Amino acid sequence: MFDESLVVTSAVSAFNNAAVAGPAFLWNAVLASPLFIAVYVFGRKFLDGVGLGPYVTGARITFWTVIFTALWCVFMGGNYEVLRDGVSLLPFVTAAILFVTSIFIGINTRPVKLPIWYGRANASNRRRWWINILFFAIAMVPVGLSDTLNWWGPILQIGAVVSGLVIGRRSGRQMRGTACTLGVMLAATIGILMQPELWRFGQLGNLTPVHLIWVMLVGILATAAFALDIVNPRGRIHKSAYIKIKWLMRVVSLLSVILFVLTEAVPIFIGAVLMIFVLFAVSIWHAESVPDGLENRLIALTIIAFGVLTGLVVVTSMGLLWYAVLRDKASRGDAKFLL
Repeated sequence: MFDESLVVTSAVSAFNNAAVAGPAFLWNAVLASPLFIAVYVFGRKFLDGVGLGPYVTGARITFWTVIFTALWCVFMGGNYEVLRDGVSLLPFVTAAILFVTSIFIGINTRPVKLPIWYGRANASNRRRWWINILFFAIAMVPVGLSDTLNWWGPILQIGAVVSGLVIGRRSGRQMRGTACTLGVMLAATIGILMQPELWRFGQLGNLTPVHLIWVMLVGILATAAFALDIVNPRGRIHKSAYIKIKWLMRVVSLLSVILFVLTEAVPIFIGAVLMIFVLFAVSIWHAESVPDGLENRLIALTIIAFGVLTGLVVVTSMGLLWYAVLRDKASRGDAKFLL
């Protein structure tokens, strides 16, 4: 009871989330709400006025969302005094996120020419090569320091980034931006649930209903957008069978969400997300067509909710800006058929 490490753990955890009844991530969003309102109300008009409206595209928004998520993993993790056990799986989760994001960044930066070593023939290019190597080494310092729980932690994180960038630039394959962005955001949400205190999200495992509801909201929005991205409407399921399957999946999904709220367990969250995905997939597969622009609207909403969850104001602002540009492409009730 009076063990030194336990006292330190409890104290540091209490400082991470000043009061269990006051979720810090939500209050940060409330404080930033004037900025969010300004971005949503005036962002589209401002961009059209300066001729930058066409540059707000899904590809650019998702690309920068992936970058900021990777930076969030590097700079926001690392409160190792409050880990609940000495052997944590979280370093492997963050390394996987950095690996996937690095592949995605490498693929999307292939047109950027890297400095090439020309030997003694070109002193200017040789100098540029060494300067870029120095900058890259400096950039890897925070990546290594983001995981010092074990001696192999920095090696794991730096190796994930370097190997991901090399694979992304060298391989000839492409990566779907929508699926990658949604997968990265969902993986980061799972990482938050694994150990909320590491991300200054909650106090040990004692999350409030606000924490749990917002995590579930991000999971539902990401699942809906992912289902629209990979499932095609076919109109195949007979109506009577569709109604029975739909009600069955509704009940199972609702029970899974309730069980997650009661247990705060990561496996239950993953199971609930999978059940909700099946519910949405059945709805899409049964439909003859889906409303135009609905997928982009749901991706934008996912980015907005994820930015609030992680405290990334810039990510929320990007999502709001994209949503403002897309607001005339689909009506607000178009997503009802998914439920």
